Amino acid sequence: MKIAVQIPVKGRSSKRIPNKNFTELCGKPLAFWLLDEIVANIPDDWDLFIDSEKETTMDQIKERYGNKFLFHKRNEWFAMDHANGNHLITQFAFTHPQYDIYVQLFVTAVTLSGEVVIEAVKILKNSLDKHDSLLLVTEETGWFWFNGKALNYNPTIPDGLPRSQDAMAFKETTGLYAITKDAVFKTCCRIGENPIFYKVPHEFSMDIDTMEDLEEAKQLFSSRKNND
Repeated sequence: MKIAVQIPVKGRSSKRIPNKNFTELCGKPLAFWLLDEIVANIPDDWDLFIDSEKETTMDQIKERYGNKFLFHKRNEWFAMDHANGNHLITQFAFTHPQYDIYVQLFVTAVTLSGEVVIEAVKILKNSLDKHDSLLLVTEETGWFWFNGKALNYNPTIPDGLPRSQDAMAFKETTGLYAITKDAVFKTCCRIGENPIFYKVPHEFSMDIDTMEDLEEAKQLFSSRKNND
């Protein structure tokens, strides 16, 4: 079974964190935290792709990793703010249709471990008779609202309020998605019609999106280093 790992590394600067993917995080560029994990752990028969609109991005990665990664040059449209993860996985899969499973990883998931990536793909491979995709989630408890509406309880009736520990919801970590070729070609999305929700501890769920996230990551890695 052929597996491709797509790692988007946009060359355009983030609005919230300038040059986010290569900003310094405890001694090395942010992107290298995940890439180091991938190089150290992922099986040799998986094909690893850096997906970027700029060849200079790949040049920076080659300086550290040599030829460990293949390069997929995306169209500039897919580097703009209107492009999302569904667009990215679709343009990648349609360009490389020879794979059975596509794994999408994001370098902003700086605490994601290689072991979790391998286990997630193994779970999907062993469940293809029932499932067509997998995503990482954390289990959250509490009462949730979105667009002015309660999501997991009914606040309008006396018995509609469960115990908070029974009000459970899944939250995507946005760090890893895996999907079969048939599913991505059918849906043009990174989550198929019958996904597996693979629960991971919160320690693997960090995603760097804001300066506050970056400062939290710096504190986390600094405390780990001090405890070693």
